[in-house]
Amino acid sequence: MNVLLDTCALLALARGELPEPAAAALRTAPEANVSVVSAWEVAIKAAAGRLRLGEPVAQWFLGLAEHYRLREVPLDVRTACAAALLPPIHRDPFDRVLAALAQAHALTILTSDQDIGRYAGVKTLW
Repeated sequence: MNVLLDTCALLALARGELPEPAAAALRTAPEANVSVVSAWEVAIKAAAGRLRLGEPVAQWFLGLAEHYRLREVPLDVRTACAAALLPPIHRDPFDRVLAALAQAHALTILTSDQDIGRYAGVKTLW
C-alpha cells in the first residue's frame, strides 16, 4: 500500500513518535508520500510560535523527506478543485487537500485524525 503522511504524522515521525502501525506501513510502503500542504501547515505553526524546529521550515521539511525517502506528491489544479468540492466533513483546508490527494492517487493517509477517513474512497491508518 502506498501512503501519504499528514502533518501530524510528519511531526510524529520527526520526533520519533510515529505509532508502530503507521511506522510499519511507512517502512513497507512501495511509495511513501508527503504533500507541500504539510510544509505550509508546519510553516504557519512555526511562524505563529506554536512549533519550534531549530532550523528553517524548508530545510527541515526537505531534510526529513530526504532522510525518510518521502516523495512529494504534486498538487495540481484538478486535485485542488476536488478538495474544495468535498463534503464539509472536515473544515481544515489542509486535511481536505490531503483527502483529495489520497483519492486521486489511491493513497492511504497515515493520520490520527478520525474524520479524514470519512471521505469516500479515503483509507487511513494509525
